[in-house]
Amino acid sequence: MFCLVALVLPCPAQHLTWHWCNPQPHGNDVVDMAWNGNLGVQVCELGQIYTSPDWFNWFPQNSRLTNDLEAVTFFGNRIIIAGAAGAVAYSDDGVNFTTNSLHTTNWIVSLAASSNLVVAVGDSGALYTSADGANWNLQSPPPYLGPYWLLSVAYGNGVFVTTGEQGYIATSKNGTNWTEHSIDETYGQLEDVAWIDTTGSHTNFPYQGFWTVTDAGDILYSSTNGANWTPFSFGSKDPSTNVLYTLAADERTGLVAGDTEAQLGSNIAGKLAWSNQVGLALTNVPPWTYFTALSSTNGSYEMAGCDGILVQSFVIASNYYWDTSYSSPRDWLFQVTQAGGLYVAVGDNVRIMTSSDGADWTIEEVPLTNSVSTSNTVFLCVGGTTNFLIASGTKGSLSVSPNDLVAVVETNEDGSLFTNYASSLGVIWYSLPAPAATTNDLAGVCAFSNNFYLVGSDGALLNSPDGTNWNALDSGTKDYLSGIAAYTNRLLVLTGNEGTIQTSADGTNWTSRHSGTTNWLYRLRCVGGQLLAVGENGVMLTSTNATNWTAIHSGVTNFLNDAIMISNTCYVVGDQGAVLTSTNFVDWTNIGTITTKSLDGIATQNGQLVVVGFEGTIIRSQVVPVLTPVNFISYAQSEGYNVFSVDGVVDQQFTLDSSTNLSTWTTGPLLDLMYGDGTLIFYQSQPSNAPPTQSYRCTLVP
Repeated sequence: MFCLVALVLPCPAQHLTWHWCNPQPHGNDVVDMAWNGNLGVQVCELGQIYTSPDWFNWFPQNSRLTNDLEAVTFFGNRIIIAGAAGAVAYSDDGVNFTTNSLHTTNWIVSLAASSNLVVAVGDSGALYTSADGANWNLQSPPPYLGPYWLLSVAYGNGVFVTTGEQGYIATSKNGTNWTEHSIDETYGQLEDVAWIDTTGSHTNFPYQGFWTVTDAGDILYSSTNGANWTPFSFGSKDPSTNVLYTLAADERTGLVAGDTEAQLGSNIAGKLAWSNQVGLALTNVPPWTYFTALSSTNGSYEMAGCDGILVQSFVIASNYYWDTSYSSPRDWLFQVTQAGGLYVAVGDNVRIMTSSDGADWTIEEVPLTNSVSTSNTVFLCVGGTTNFLIASGTKGSLSVSPNDLVAVVETNEDGSLFTNYASSLGVIWYSLPAPAATTNDLAGVCAFSNNFYLVGSDGALLNSPDGTNWNALDSGTKDYLSGIAAYTNRLLVLTGNEGTIQTSADGTNWTSRHSGTTNWLYRLRCVGGQLLAVGENGVMLTSTNATNWTAIHSGVTNFLNDAIMISNTCYVVGDQGAVLTSTNFVDWTNIGTITTKSLDGIATQNGQLVVVGFEGTIIRSQVVPVLTPVNFISYAQSEGYNVFSVDGVVDQQFTLDSSTNLSTWTTGPLLDLMYGDGTLIFYQSQPSNAPPTQSYRCTLVP
């Protein structure tokens, strides 16, 4: 076996490949999950799908869909997924998916499978069946449903049960002929139904049978046939009023979860009792929204929901404890900058995070003062120079980071010590009292003419020669200022609410400019040799002199929040996951990302795009291909697998190609060095009749 390295020349990128940096393992909303004893599957918005063999390590897979995914189930070992606008797909290995379409605009929101039939349900009474998960048949809606949605479907004891809006319930043995069952409409939406297959009888909790939960916080139970339903009792606890989205059970307890709620039910001395696990000191269940839950074969519960959160239970001495697999911060991040080879992002709860490569991020400590606290401080902006960074935000909160050399003592392998020196820029922060000149929110920062400038609410404008001592200036407006940029080092330009644009040659005397809009010009950047202002309702303005401004049709109405230039292409990010690109500032394309979270800040270094936003979102894409070769570290054979270890630069993509003669090559799987250290261990099944000599090479794919 020989290992080689090959290179293909770059070509213009048609699409960006995005990776999650924070939260980990990803930040997509997990709408549904499935588990077959060996593999876990999560489905999310925009066609995002993740698989895991152990509930900890999650791997993104290409579903070949961009529709929002709503449902997943196993049909034997075949994975079936479905979602918006009738999108369906299946996979037999969890990696390669075959897509199909039900040729409808209806959303498919739930799937259930028996041993020989799959049933899919959705809005407007959408109902489909399939004998293989690949070919689907449209069925008539269940009787008396009217215009309402079917929200869930389950299979157990030879019966399919579907539930929906207005307390609707119907049953079927074949997925085609359905019988409607009366239930009190005050139960509202029946959000989820599940077959609970415990070994106990239907008279002992956790009851064997069908369970369903509602948007009014109720739980209903049907013994075996889905026809007759009885409400659960919450005992002495007042009934929940939160929306319950999901339910599961093991042999000892039942679990229902939803909006900031995770009720664990158990039979104590013959009496059913429920306990909300959210907020309890011993449980560590975050107050979050949980869309899906299940009980896996290892005896634990898994709950998942908004922003990719995944919480798992474990049992010690008959007590249930919970663990959040990844304790990623989920504070809203408002801006990110790059200085001295370091990304710095700031946001809610005095959050400052840094990264040298855009992949691995560190939470930095910020000293708390009377003006900087986790309870009432939000950093809205960060910026400065390669020698001094400033983070500022609500009520004039202020923290600074100078570029000092700090001694770092390290230990050699022989135990001896040596001292190295590292820059403190972006890593060590000093919180300062709010400038005496203002208590306004401060939303923009810039360096201009040997001074630092801050702008904010009520037309606030401050300057400082050292970032410590600040003076109040008259900006000439009382509008909220959030955009600030130095243009060709001769003009300082401010933008803000109501289409405000102010310019100054000295930072003291200001002139109002006509913008032609009343939309909020939220962010101002110098890109491609000109000024670009973006903001409310998809507004875009450009100028080459800061005096005359031209409106640009962005093609979107999303609030646009930041802009940057990479390799002759301008990128603008905004709400609902908008990412606009243009090479001429006239024609714009919304290429989107892998999330619908709102995106607030953007930065770049080494051809990499880093974007931050809602709920701690940090995503990255390598726009300019990295042409450094991918190297083989090692090769081994183990238990029928070829085991390759390779390293390179994070986010390099390559194919692992093979040949028996070093002349004709077979293109192998597409792989990605998506983790921060740029290494990858890949297992490949050995062929049953292995050739005497096999050569491998890594071929870079831009």
